[in-house]
Amino acid sequence: MNVGAISQSALLGINRGITQADQASSKLAGAEQLADNKTKDSAQELVELKQAELQVQASARVAQTAGDVIGSIIDIQA
Repeated sequence: MNVGAISQSALLGINRGITQADQASSKLAGAEQLADNKTKDSAQELVELKQAELQVQASARVAQTAGDVIGSIIDIQA
Protein backbone atom coordinates (compact mmCIF):
# COMPACT_ATOMS: atom_id res chain seq x y z
CA MET A 1 0.00 0.00 0.00
CA ASN A 2 1.41 3.35 -1.00
CA VAL A 3 0.09 5.73 1.65
CA GLY A 4 1.92 8.67 0.09
CA ALA A 5 0.01 8.22 -3.17
CA ILE A 6 -3.26 8.00 -1.25
CA SER A 7 -2.47 11.22 0.59
CA GLN A 8 -1.56 12.94 -2.66
CA SER A 9 -4.81 11.79 -4.28
CA ALA A 10 -6.74 13.11 -1.29
CA LEU A 11 -5.08 16.51 -1.59
CA LEU A 12 -5.79 16.60 -5.32
CA GLY A 13 -9.44 15.81 -4.58
CA ILE A 14 -9.63 18.62 -2.05
CA ASN A 15 -8.06 21.00 -4.56
CA ARG A 16 -10.53 19.96 -7.28
CA GLY A 17 -13.45 20.47 -4.92
CA ILE A 18 -12.27 23.93 -3.92
CA THR A 19 -11.74 24.87 -7.56
CA GLN A 20 -15.21 23.61 -8.48
CA ALA A 21 -16.76 25.55 -5.58
CA ASP A 22 -14.94 28.70 -6.65
CA GLN A 23 -16.13 28.39 -10.23
CA ALA A 24 -19.70 27.60 -9.24
CA SER A 25 -19.88 30.45 -6.76
CA SER A 26 -18.51 32.88 -9.35
CA LYS A 27 -21.14 31.76 -11.85
CA LEU A 28 -23.83 31.96 -9.18
CA ALA A 29 -22.82 35.51 -8.30
CA GLY A 30 -22.92 36.42 -11.98
CA ALA A 31 -26.31 34.74 -12.44
CA GLU A 32 -27.70 36.73 -9.54
CA GLN A 33 -26.81 39.95 -11.37
CA LEU A 34 -28.68 38.92 -14.51
CA ALA A 35 -32.44 38.42 -14.62
CA ASP A 36 -32.53 35.98 -17.58
CA ASN A 37 -32.62 32.28 -16.66
CA LYS A 38 -31.80 33.21 -13.09
CA THR A 39 -33.65 30.30 -11.48
CA LYS A 40 -32.28 27.63 -13.83
CA ASP A 41 -28.70 28.88 -13.63
CA SER A 42 -28.88 29.35 -9.87
CA ALA A 43 -30.18 25.83 -9.34
CA GLN A 44 -27.42 24.31 -11.46
CA GLU A 45 -24.71 26.28 -9.68
CA LEU A 46 -26.14 25.33 -6.27
CA VAL A 47 -25.97 21.67 -7.29
CA GLU A 48 -22.36 22.14 -8.35
CA LEU A 49 -21.57 23.84 -5.04
CA LYS A 50 -23.02 20.85 -3.16
CA GLN A 51 -21.00 18.46 -5.33
CA ALA A 52 -17.86 20.45 -4.55
CA GLU A 53 -18.64 20.30 -0.83
CA LEU A 54 -19.06 16.52 -0.96
CA GLN A 55 -15.84 16.19 -2.98
CA VAL A 56 -13.87 18.10 -0.35
CA GLN A 57 -15.48 16.16 2.52
CA ALA A 58 -14.76 12.78 0.94
CA SER A 59 -11.19 13.73 0.11
CA ALA A 60 -10.62 15.05 3.62
CA ARG A 61 -11.80 11.70 5.00
CA VAL A 62 -9.35 9.90 2.72
CA ALA A 63 -6.55 12.17 3.95
CA GLN A 64 -7.53 11.51 7.57
CA THR A 65 -7.58 7.76 6.99
CA ALA A 66 -4.16 7.90 5.32
CA GLY A 67 -2.84 9.80 8.33
CA ASP A 68 -4.33 7.21 10.66
CA VAL A 69 -2.68 4.42 8.67
CA ILE A 70 0.68 6.18 8.86
CA GLY A 71 0.20 6.59 12.62
CA SER A 72 -0.62 2.90 13.00
CA ILE A 73 2.44 1.90 10.99
CA ILE A 74 4.62 4.09 13.18
CA ASP A 75 3.09 2.55 16.32
CA ILE A 76 3.72 -0.94 15.00
CA GLN A 77 7.34 -0.11 14.14
CA ALA A 78 8.00 1.34 17.61
